[in-house]
Amino acid sequence: MQQTSHPINEWLNTPTAMKNGAHILYMYNELEKYIETAYEYIYKGLMNDSIVVFMESEEIITTIKNRLQHSDLQDYHNKENNFIYINAKDFYVINSELDAEKLTILLHPYLKKGASIRTWGNVPLPSNEAMLENIRQYECDCDHFISSEKVISVCTYNALITPSYVQNELLKTHTHIMTDDTYSNSPFYNQMNHKVLSERELEKLHRIEQHYQCLLEMNNQLAIENKLVKLKNDTIKQSEQKLLTIINELPIPIIIRKKKEILFYNNEAKQMLLNSNQVSLLKSFLKENENKFVNRQVLDQLFILNNPKRYYLVYSIDLIYGEGTAKLHPFVDITQQKDNEKLMIRSEKKTIAGELAASIAHELRNPLTAVKGFFHILKNTNEKKDLYFTVIDDELSRIEQIASELLTLAKPHSDNRKNYNLIQLVEEVKLLLTSQTNMNNIEIIIEKNKDKMIINCDKNKIKQVFINLIKNAIDAMNNGGEIFIRINETKDYIQIEIVDQGKGISKEVLNKIGEPFYTTKAKGTGIGLMISFQIIESHQGTIRVTSEVDVGTTFTISLPKTFY
Repeated sequence: MQQTSHPINEWLNTPTAMKNGAHILYMYNELEKYIETAYEYIYKGLMNDSIVVFMESEEIITTIKNRLQHSDLQDYHNKENNFIYINAKDFYVINSELDAEKLTILLHPYLKKGASIRTWGNVPLPSNEAMLENIRQYECDCDHFISSEKVISVCTYNALITPSYVQNELLKTHTHIMTDDTYSNSPFYNQMNHKVLSERELEKLHRIEQHYQCLLEMNNQLAIENKLVKLKNDTIKQSEQKLLTIINELPIPIIIRKKKEILFYNNEAKQMLLNSNQVSLLKSFLKENENKFVNRQVLDQLFILNNPKRYYLVYSIDLIYGEGTAKLHPFVDITQQKDNEKLMIRSEKKTIAGELAASIAHELRNPLTAVKGFFHILKNTNEKKDLYFTVIDDELSRIEQIASELLTLAKPHSDNRKNYNLIQLVEEVKLLLTSQTNMNNIEIIIEKNKDKMIINCDKNKIKQVFINLIKNAIDAMNNGGEIFIRINETKDYIQIEIVDQGKGISKEVLNKIGEPFYTTKAKGTGIGLMISFQIIESHQGTIRVTSEVDVGTTFTISLPKTFY
């Protein structure tokens, strides 16, 4: 295919260009057009008996030399001495910086002889941190030399990898700009741009450079990640059958599906999940959670089988399967872990019940004493008895309420959740712990912005969390004081703060809060807080703790609210 001559080569043969020289910036995109333009530039320079200095890669130099040797250029072998070719990287860069002095030294002998000179150089971007400043200084030095010596020089840069901010600076130091197809005068060229930059201008260049380096690092990281993803997909495609063989031997149920269709299942999944009793339950579970298995994220959902009851943690991983994408679901059996959690919760309840027994017995003794005393009075008096009956009724109601709250702790573990008013649950816990706070000269103060805040929860578990945290607060307040429970409703969450005035927790200890069996109490087990954290997390909530020594500790719980 015949290449069209680049218009710049026609202009360079005009008297104006030959008389004044030119410093041309060539931003190229297509390598084929680039090589053709370079060949034509060199060819016409040699025809005009100019000294042509060509600085490029060894591969492109070899291509140009071969074309010149087979061209119709007359007496090429005699003109060959006028063609000077140099490896661009070896020529331009010294200690990771561009150096214009080498070009001056190279051309000086030919300039002394009055020779016409053309240069063409593919300028590599320096790898140092001050790249922009280095390129600008190099091109300023070159432009000063080119304009004073009337040299025709083309500086080439790959437009695909040269940042736009660098291109903008290059336009300020070149008389002309050319692309693969056309050329024009540079709109930003001005020899005033050659002046020494002020500190402010240098600082601006450095900021631009730093921003570019950050973007470059991000691009490199993305490129690495893309390569890893491609490698992962290619590997899966190449070894799909081998992978399935391995999966088939794994001791956990695994299925691969695309929407409703199950594409693959291993032996364990066939036995545990796909029998006639369980398959409908599995499909229903997958349908309900379809929207959660998106965006190539690893998610986990709880899947429960009955007869016998087993708990599975279900992960979802996107993968390439066959000709398209699919989802792989491993089912990790956590039944034993759930059973252990139940045992720990039961143990913690017993511990709490034992600790509360003394204070509740004290609380029950007071109304019982009153009831007994009024009965004695009723036996021996003929006075109006309505007042005595009212007092007895009130005291018996109080005994019934306290007993009811105590029995809550003994109820078996349940996964059933319903909508409850959180304010009411907190009030019930306050009542349950009133005797213990009274004995320790502590007052519980509830602050709320609404009287009704609904959450979907396991009532007993949430109350157990509050009991654990308030009891910890009581234990920390040796000198009495106030425990504030602040409840606020936001757009999507209800936030509960439990603030005590105790001795506080050091930073070292604070980092271990919630770990199993870690406690600062002489007779503590550390299980209570661990269970509290687990309960809140199982309700899709969060729990945070802040503390200051000798000031107090704040536990902040956030739970998703239920709209009603």
